[in-house]
Amino acid sequence: MGKKDFKNLYENIKTELKEISCKISYFSDKFEENKSYAGMIVYAVDGKFTWKNTGGKASGYKGRSFYIVIQCTNDWPSEVLNDVGNGQVHHYLIKNTFGFDYDQDIICCGGFSYHEKRLKFSSVWLNGRNQNGWESDGSKYLSGPEQILVEYCFEEYKKFGSHHIFKIPNYIEKQLINSELRMWS
Repeated sequence: MGKKDFKNLYENIKTELKEISCKISYFSDKFEENKSYAGMIVYAVDGKFTWKNTGGKASGYKGRSFYIVIQCTNDWPSEVLNDVGNGQVHHYLIKNTFGFDYDQDIICCGGFSYHEKRLKFSSVWLNGRNQNGWESDGSKYLSGPEQILVEYCFEEYKKFGSHHIFKIPNYIEKQLINSELRMWS
């Protein structure tokens, strides 16, 4: 979400996990430039930075911060795609991957998309509301540091696809901790 204090969230995750890595979920789809995608970067589930998934496609698998799921929306049900901009695309992504519903305040994550060959940083539902103890800045856009992180992760996804684990380089981490807010669509 547009995390009000992403720096604090990041530092809490790093303190607990000692070393931060990102993982493009096995349940992410192969990237094709002309298709559309919904994405989320998961920071915590049920207040924990490591978890075991209990529903959806990822049921039975372990997860940890920063878990990235990117799925192609081109073949999703029409009722989901007809309600773009009202939270249905990211709701479907969470339901499909983890089995969670709107009213379950279990997941702490940020939402983004790739549409018309452009990475976008908005999600009315994920970025504009408080989640599992972490406060939103009230914007539908990811916070500036989250945008930097998602840009980097999306490039890794495009290069290596799903089931890819990678570290956050020092130059990116410095930007995450010291970044000024930037708002991109």
